[in-house]
Amino acid sequence: MAIKLNALARWASLPHGKQLVLAGKPTGGDRRVRLSLNVGEATKVYVSDEGGEERLLAVVQPGLETIEFSAPGRLHVHTDARDGAEVWIQTAETEPTFVEVVDPVVFTRIANRRHRNPELEEMMYRMQLNVERRIAATRDEMEAAYERRRKEEEHGRAAEIIKSDAPGATAGVGGEEVRPPEPVAPQPGESPGGEDGGEQPGG
Repeated sequence: MAIKLNALARWASLPHGKQLVLAGKPTGGDRRVRLSLNVGEATKVYVSDEGGEERLLAVVQPGLETIEFSAPGRLHVHTDARDGAEVWIQTAETEPTFVEVVDPVVFTRIANRRHRNPELEEMMYRMQLNVERRIAATRDEMEAAYERRRKEEEHGRAAEIIKSDAPGATAGVGGEEVRPPEPVAPQPGESPGGEDGGEQPGG
């Protein structure tokens, strides 16, 4: 049977009269606590909360044992080990949750803007001015064309209307529209046009 202790630096001594303080979650609520103990003789493990209430967790036999429980708030863990008895304890709550890199290797660097030719800068500036000038001229031409079209629609010639006072005209309107007579289609036997267009054959 293999006994795995992993990193020995993660283990802390818990002699007689010393307590292990577990801070707990900042947001409160229960959390699961896992205690790994390595003791040389039978030992009782106790826990007390913020109110000072103490209770027995378990009796650990010599060797490597694990205790798991859930509890909220700040906790104090201690044992009844006699003076000189070895009690080693390990829990994830006392370990850091981050890794500090002492001498980091940086693979990125800040890229500085490359200096360009002043003549090229001047050329690009003049090109930009020309583009803006052409855009402004095009916009003015379009606005002028829209204005001309609007004026033509507003001042365009209306349809000619002839008012008549002849009987049958609508009262209060000042007359009705009179359209020019339409040409009469030629009757059979008539020849259209010319001075003799209205004469009958043989007349």
